[in-house]
Amino acid sequence: MGRIDRYIARQLVQDWILVWMVISAIFSLIAFVDELDRVQYNYQTVDAVRYTLLTLPQRSMQLIPVIALLGSILALARMNKNSEIIAMRAAGMPLGHFFRAVAVPALALVALLYGASEYLSAPLYQQAEIQKSLARTGRANLLRGKGLWSVDGNRFFNVQKLKHGKVPTSIYLYQFAPDGRLVNFIYARSAKPSEDRKWELTGVTQKTLEDGRLTTRFRKQLATGPFWSPDELPVLPLPIAGMSLTGLYDYVRYLRATEQNWQRAEQVFWQKMALPLTAGAMVLLATPIGAGLQSRRNAAFGRNLAIGAGVGIGFYLLSQIIYTSGPLIGLPPAAVAFTPPALVAAAAIWLFLRMR
Repeated sequence: MGRIDRYIARQLVQDWILVWMVISAIFSLIAFVDELDRVQYNYQTVDAVRYTLLTLPQRSMQLIPVIALLGSILALARMNKNSEIIAMRAAGMPLGHFFRAVAVPALALVALLYGASEYLSAPLYQQAEIQKSLARTGRANLLRGKGLWSVDGNRFFNVQKLKHGKVPTSIYLYQFAPDGRLVNFIYARSAKPSEDRKWELTGVTQKTLEDGRLTTRFRKQLATGPFWSPDELPVLPLPIAGMSLTGLYDYVRYLRATEQNWQRAEQVFWQKMALPLTAGAMVLLATPIGAGLQSRRNAAFGRNLAIGAGVGIGFYLLSQIIYTSGPLIGLPPAAVAFTPPALVAAAAIWLFLRMR
């Protein structure tokens, strides 16, 4: 990457961050005010502030196509206004090279968004929803320490996670002798509770102290109990829009296996898959709009920003129409999800060809 390419990338990143800060501040304030209406005895203002901050990355992910579009137009329109793009063209930079200089940071943005969706926004959003649910129901003591704990005499039972808000995973069972010696230890990847409070553990590792020797056994399944019934578990339903991509994929498989309604979850999965690509396509669309090589610089700056805002609003409305009408006419979820970024990319290519 040459010096000019790095300069263009730096301008884009700076204005992406600027627009993200402005839009995130506005929508976070709206979200915080909305949370204040839910403040009650167990759910205080500090909890609302924590919830708003933890859900900020997820909120930003939902707005990222518009942020990428406006930030790119702002950066390129300012460069055009300062005659920087004209100077680059006069120095012999082909339009294809200029387009490629914008496409490289756009691809980096797409990769960053996939990573942020998987490892940042979704985990923080799930943490925020769990904390909010527990605080509002007054059952925060259930998840004190690491997970759910149950004590029955000398037996200690621990469930560290509730997958999908209701499936026990990462399960530990400790059995102690009257003198305090650990005589039986069980770890299971997951469990299926039954109404009679018996649990069917899967992926079991069992360590037993027999005649002074520690014996290890591995089992695919093991029935044990009694523990909690499904109704007694503190179910913490999580909005599927806040799940990670891998979590959503696994959740769709879980719904299919249990013969539950999986269509909505699959649709959200493909929409989240297409979202980073939409942001990248928006950057490419902003290139011919923001650069405005065929317009006068002084008049183009404000006009291009207005066009960008109009395109952002129009894209949001169009995508909502597609997401709503696509399933009604029987289109596959993947086709519905990737239609908006495909339309944006096609519009970007068409406008770029007109610049030649």
